[in-house]
Amino acid sequence: MSKCLFLALALAAVAAIAKPIDWDEAKEVQPGIKLCQLELVEPRLLKVAVMRIDLKTPGLRFTGTKRPPEWGRVMDDYTNKTMHVRTKRVRTADFMMDERKAGRNVIAAFNSAPWGPWVAPFNHKYGDPHGLNISEGVVISDHHHKRDPMFVAWENGECAITNSIPANRYGEIQVAHTGFEIILANGVKTKAALARTDLNPRMAYGLSADKRWMYVVAADGRQPGWSLGASLPDLCDIMADAGASDAVNMDGGGSTTLLYWDGEKPVMANRHNASRNLVRKNGANIAVYLER
Repeated sequence: MSKCLFLALALAAVAAIAKPIDWDEAKEVQPGIKLCQLELVEPRLLKVAVMRIDLKTPGLRFTGTKRPPEWGRVMDDYTNKTMHVRTKRVRTADFMMDERKAGRNVIAAFNSAPWGPWVAPFNHKYGDPHGLNISEGVVISDHHHKRDPMFVAWENGECAITNSIPANRYGEIQVAHTGFEIILANGVKTKAALARTDLNPRMAYGLSADKRWMYVVAADGRQPGWSLGASLPDLCDIMADAGASDAVNMDGGGSTTLLYWDGEKPVMANRHNASRNLVRKNGANIAVYLER
């Protein structure tokens, strides 16, 4: 795979990185989708996969994790408190394969909303995503707050990063998945982003100012000798260099997964902790597909 390689690239905590990604040098992994692999050494070792999606690609659509047959039931494997089934946890690659088996030409997939329960032994079968989550006009989970930082793909092909959606428009949505916080707004780091300097694996979505391009950033972390992780200000800088004006921090940590279809199988663009030999089953995922 060709790489957009930036060595000795300083990630400033407040000031944006003045080194835009050269998308002409990135590899096109699918029609309308390019992938850039960043290898940073300053101020720390950091590996980042950045995907750019052309939202004007003919036939491009989004779908997300759907209601399982058990939707609405009380989770029988979680007894700390009453929690209801909203999704079934699956690896992002399995989600991609399931959608392809259903007849969709899925070309990329990534984990999305944070979810619970997340307590020992961390192997619960089902999930309940945080905030408001919608797939193909159907509400998957609705823990609606006044501000739900989310990515939205509308039926008319437009996409947005927003804090709210009118309830009377739920039926017009391909996908709406809630994240943790909006970290970049009109090109400026938010207070929420500046407050989070802890280093972790990270997943974030971004949009260009004209809403032509979507950016998905997957930063590896917690892997000495490979990648130490990113802060939220780091994510903002990477997003800005990619071309984003707005960005939302999604579910990171061990859930961070960015995939594309190579014609035969899902290919993971980032790397989970190889020493654990584990790819997490996530409670929420998003797929990008082309209508046949």
